[in-house]
Amino acid sequence: MTSSTILLLEALARRPALVGALSLYACFYVAAGRAITRPAPFGPRWLAALVARLLTWVMRVVARCPLTFALPDETIPPGKQHVVVWHPHGSYTAMCFMHCAQFTVQASPLTWYPGVAPLLFRLPLFRELLLLVNARSVAARSLEGLCAAGLSVGVQPGGIPEQLVADHTRELAVFSRRLGFVRLAMRHGMPLLPVYIFGESQAYTTLGDGGRALSAWCFKWLGAPLVPVLGRFALPWLVPVPTSVHVRWGNPVLTGPRNENPTLEQVEAVFEAYLAELRRVFDAHKDARPRQHALDSHTQGRPL
Repeated sequence: MTSSTILLLEALARRPALVGALSLYACFYVAAGRAITRPAPFGPRWLAALVARLLTWVMRVVARCPLTFALPDETIPPGKQHVVVWHPHGSYTAMCFMHCAQFTVQASPLTWYPGVAPLLFRLPLFRELLLLVNARSVAARSLEGLCAAGLSVGVQPGGIPEQLVADHTRELAVFSRRLGFVRLAMRHGMPLLPVYIFGESQAYTTLGDGGRALSAWCFKWLGAPLVPVLGRFALPWLVPVPTSVHVRWGNPVLTGPRNENPTLEQVEAVFEAYLAELRRVFDAHKDARPRQHALDSHTQGRPL
């Protein structure tokens, strides 16, 4: 046993309360592991609503990123399942997490369970915060279970590929060639509901082609999407740049009756309808932010 280990054990022995607290949390961490895919709320809903309001308050008052939003023109029937599809990913989805938690838990316009990277659920305490505001694993099995349980889910179709090419000087929507989010919605007969978060791309200052090359290198060799950015005061941290945030909801895009195995032509037809609604939302509201850029949408690098 090394001297450093002995010193650590002696320090812990002098703090039995800390050892007890850590042990209890470790047990809770293991026991609550299944919650990341469970199709049910995590924790009391009053606490979730309180945390969601607190996150928005911190972003609005402390970070100086005020929020406005506009709900869909069409009324969303209570209990009607949807696949919420939000754009853009940005460097770290800061605005989506901090500002949009209130939408997930307060049924505004519906209660939904956003899918996030499973890696994030490995972070102690942050995992519980995600679960409290309805975030669940974006793994296919998890999303299928949520949909089968009659719940609405949320996906960000660009994912890591979009994150790695994030650019504060342009608006980008990336889609995989398989269009898995469309297929998910069609399998369950759920409409697609687009959401665009104006200001997400400008939460951090990206570092151009060099920064994107470094992001790709980190992901290739470390397996983590580490995007080099500058935040507030031009410092390399995750406190965002003060900016206005405008969340704009589109109208539902119907996918037809349940279709367990849609053809490529059927999938592409629904995707084209979805893309048209996304562009409508973007063009209708892009003037909410000064100097808003045009929307550049790609399917794995192929312009649409």
